[in-house]
Amino acid sequence: MQTKLKLYLAGPEVFLPDGVAHAEEQRRLCTKYGFVPLHPMDNNLLLGNKDFKTATRIYRGDVGQVRECDIVVANCNPFRGVCIVDDGTAYELGFANALGKVSYGYIGSMIGLVERTIRDYQTEIWPVDPTLHIDREGYLVTNAFGTSINLMLQCGITESAGRLVEGGFEDCLVAIREDLDSGRLEFPS
Repeated sequence: MQTKLKLYLAGPEVFLPDGVAHAEEQRRLCTKYGFVPLHPMDNNLLLGNKDFKTATRIYRGDVGQVRECDIVVANCNPFRGVCIVDDGTAYELGFANALGKVSYGYIGSMIGLVERTIRDYQTEIWPVDPTLHIDREGYLVTNAFGTSINLMLQCGITESAGRLVEGGFEDCLVAIREDLDSGRLEFPS
């Protein structure tokens, strides 16, 4: 009998007003699909002082859970920006990738990053090359590599044997379960 895989749940949901309830729902869904959830909220309760010592404790707890997990499941929806995966989530994905962990991500729409940037962010056509746009900070919108999030994040996910799933958290859990059950994704027993 295979040990239940541990999933680290990366995402900005810890900032929700009902973050504790949301974490409980995510834990319930993990259990429903046969996984053990490791939630960053486990490291954020009873914070105490809001000082650097507390921040360090949270960091160490989250990094410890990433080290302990088998798979990182990351919310890759834009957070406080058009193409910004929550910066803590991006760090956790990169850290997991460096450790050789499998990662999966989920996003509401697989629209291309360039298309979403042009649609949701102030850009204008670049006079030098009318096929390109330039954003309000003066940077070219050129990440047209067929990715829905930053190419480093999306390629990191796929190179880890995971994938970016269109849909929500539960859709991602279903994809992981299907990949495990079909043998597409394998872990030692």
